[in-house]
Amino acid sequence: MHKSFQNIDEKINILNGFNIRIKRGDRIGIIGKNGSGKSTFLKLILKELEADRGSVKVQKTIEFSYFDQNRSDLRPNDRLKDVMAPNGGDYIDVRGKTRHIYGYLKDFMFDPSVVLDKVGTLSGGQKNRLKLAKILADPKSCLILDEPTNDLDMETLDMLEEILINYEGTLLLVSHDRDFLDQTVTKVLAFEGDGKIEECIGGYSDYLNQNRSPSKNKDKKEQNFNQVKKVETKKNSFETKKLTYKLEYELKNLPKKIEEKETEIKTLTEKLSNGDFYNSDPDRFIEMTKELKLAKDQLEEYEERWLELEELSQ
Repeated sequence: MHKSFQNIDEKINILNGFNIRIKRGDRIGIIGKNGSGKSTFLKLILKELEADRGSVKVQKTIEFSYFDQNRSDLRPNDRLKDVMAPNGGDYIDVRGKTRHIYGYLKDFMFDPSVVLDKVGTLSGGQKNRLKLAKILADPKSCLILDEPTNDLDMETLDMLEEILINYEGTLLLVSHDRDFLDQTVTKVLAFEGDGKIEECIGGYSDYLNQNRSPSKNKDKKEQNFNQVKKVETKKNSFETKKLTYKLEYELKNLPKKIEEKETEIKTLTEKLSNGDFYNSDPDRFIEMTKELKLAKDQLEEYEERWLELEELSQ
């Protein structure tokens, strides 16, 4: 996958041929300097942005809960109670249990006296706590948290850490908090800048140890990488045996079909975008429009089938 942005005087690379398979139950920490592309990466996964080249394949059954560091979906004139229960009522479902809104918000350090106040009166840290309370009441199968630890007090951090440790879905977590990441994730994606992303098994501390002395750790890094690849290869070999030979062959060849279909769609789209095409050959233009629709339908079928077989192989 490739993604970049063009500034006035320079091109900023965010992703440069990056490829990753995120499995159900993965717990991934995302680190890097501001502007390195962490939030862009999340928005690509959420389909809020499109890649320049390549694509994001998401299984249709996956649902996202997203904590936006800008808290853009909190409306200033809504009351805290309205945020938690937009359809009214005093009770909400909290991870399978019925809780009174006042009692639940008290867990997030909100005094009952402010529950009827408007969001616009809250501080940045309070808005963070309210947003987290909303998302963590009913987290979906994939939980994406972009800088949730900003402006949080230690008590709230401890509570958030405990909730995430017990969360059984897929977690993508952007944070600069080393201890917090060490407790909650099992893999780190480090955005190093200029489209370079480094993967490390473990938490933030493992990443720092791996990169503290590149010359001394080169052999160790290669050894760890090879060990991880051996484990993954062995695991994948075992998993693919859950498929018949025919289905295994189909799964192996689907990525190539998807790539070819994406290339076909790009070529057809470029030809149809030529303003003179319709005037010079309207019949061929209409025919090619139908070809483009057919190609898009076929691509969707290939992607759905790939996701279906991937799920079966796990």
